[in-house]
Amino acid sequence: MTSDVITENTRLTLSPFFLTVLANLGQRGQIRYFKVQVEDESTDETREGLLRIGSAQGLLQQELQLRDILGEYGLIAPLLAQSQISDLSEILELSQPEGDMDVIQENGEDLLSLAEPEAGEPESAKIADDVFSAEPELEEPESKKPELEEPESKEPESANSEKEPESKEPEEESEYLEEEYYPEEPLPGDDGDRLLLLTAFPEPEKTLTHWLENSPSLPEILTAIAQICQLFWYLHKQQWCMVDLDPDWLEMGQPLRCFDLTGAYLEKTPLTSGLLGTYSAPELAAKPIPSEASSTYTVGALLYHALQGEAADGDRPLDPKPCSIPYLSQLLSLSLTPVSDDRFSLGQFRSLLIETRNRFNQQRLHWEIASQSTVGLSERRLHNEDSYGIAQLDAGTPNGQQLLAVLADGMGGMAQGEVASQLAIQTVFQEWRSQSHPFSDDPTPELAAIVEKANQAISQAVHNGGTTLSLLLAQGQQLSIAHVGDSRIYLLRDHEIQQLSEDHSLVALLVASGEISREESYDHPDRNVLTKSLGSQAKLSRGYVQTRSDIRLQDGDILLLCSDGVWDLIPDRELQELFTPSIPLDTAVQTILETVLQRGAIDNATLIALRCRLHPFEYSPSHT
Repeated sequence: MTSDVITENTRLTLSPFFLTVLANLGQRGQIRYFKVQVEDESTDETREGLLRIGSAQGLLQQELQLRDILGEYGLIAPLLAQSQISDLSEILELSQPEGDMDVIQENGEDLLSLAEPEAGEPESAKIADDVFSAEPELEEPESKKPELEEPESKEPESANSEKEPESKEPEEESEYLEEEYYPEEPLPGDDGDRLLLLTAFPEPEKTLTHWLENSPSLPEILTAIAQICQLFWYLHKQQWCMVDLDPDWLEMGQPLRCFDLTGAYLEKTPLTSGLLGTYSAPELAAKPIPSEASSTYTVGALLYHALQGEAADGDRPLDPKPCSIPYLSQLLSLSLTPVSDDRFSLGQFRSLLIETRNRFNQQRLHWEIASQSTVGLSERRLHNEDSYGIAQLDAGTPNGQQLLAVLADGMGGMAQGEVASQLAIQTVFQEWRSQSHPFSDDPTPELAAIVEKANQAISQAVHNGGTTLSLLLAQGQQLSIAHVGDSRIYLLRDHEIQQLSEDHSLVALLVASGEISREESYDHPDRNVLTKSLGSQAKLSRGYVQTRSDIRLQDGDILLLCSDGVWDLIPDRELQELFTPSIPLDTAVQTILETVLQRGAIDNATLIALRCRLHPFEYSPSHT
């Protein structure tokens, strides 16, 4: 048999293309990988391609069977050309450049004996479905279950050179490929026809290998692994299991593209020998029957690699126990467990990866809180009729972190105002905690209903008394308010102050109608006369409660709730000057209350200050 050679700059014809070998990328099992320049004879365009050559009865043939089932599936790089041949000489150009030659042989015999190629029609890729939809609507080709050809031999091949003596040392592998499989017994007819498959070449800076080397963030890791899980899930729907992959042949992006499917096997079909790939499940080494659990393990091993920054040691099973991050620890433990029946299904794993990605993609929100209240200096006010409350709740979901702050300024003789304000606060928190489900994205109807409950409680229990009520609810970064009366809610952002609440008072109506100026309202004799309060009527009319839910919190935002005993003596300008990033909230609140007392404090005075702090989740491999 004539010795055939493929060296750098070797020219081949693979209709409708001319190929020039740019590099020998090594081999996996009996499949040779080459980087080639692809020239289209019809358009004179050139591009880089990936040429794979192997047995027509081996894994490449198995890949063709799977591609036939998948059709134009968007997560698979399409074939540009394919050919089954027996005599390479007919498609090789005879002239070869001088220099070292890479002779591709096996056991002293020609590895490649090739004949006239069959013309392969280029395939087009369709747009991939959104991997993050709850139920992705993936176009499924007509289901086929071809007979499985036995996988080709995994006996490592050696590259002989006329300039190098024989050596028992294994051939140095390319940087693209590593030895991944236990050797298999040579297959019958392995010296027969060869299969050539040509695809585009993945962009080196977009491959999974390059991506893993560049320390992706935790949300990026979970996003990418979820996409890979999507691919595996779809293959399993066609009764195929991806049990290993080479990260050099997976191009990251939206969507990702897989260039090599030789790690996929028919589900529940025994193999002739064990598999031990970089990401292969341990049970495949001794009992090589691919299953969905095998694919789940491969996804888990990829997740482990991305989190740890290095691939697993093939000599021992993965140990995810050191992971100390909640949710990630469970994902790793239950995907890499040696007990295959205890692993997630691919559908479950994909959903959990997306859910965990969303959780860690949210910025962690921390509240700095300060508050203070004083009865003031008036001889006629022996009771503090102001009441307030602050509480936080974390339901464990991105929008489940809630903060509720409420202030009520009571009014009425014989301590009736004190009773009314306390009852309002108690009712609001009781109703908030008794909610059987989370608040909606727009909780203003629910907040208005809670205020209505507080009004009913006050009108039934308190005679000749009432109260204002101002509350704010922060769900993650979403802020909502509900308000009745003349206590105030302020937002300080970027050195600006904004009053979020409306004053339900007589002077506010006079200012709004233009009868008096804002400056004149400060000294107006009726400035304490309210137009709205709780307890004054048994049922509140529609629109009685001011609500809004259109505010998105930002890092550093400060929220203030204060009774009129504060804002009546401290103008907005002074509030703005005191609440700055350099002054702790406790210090600012104390300074304001001391100033109120210095200026006479003819009323009770209460101030609540809340500063929003947003911190992105920081991840490093040292956490695992």
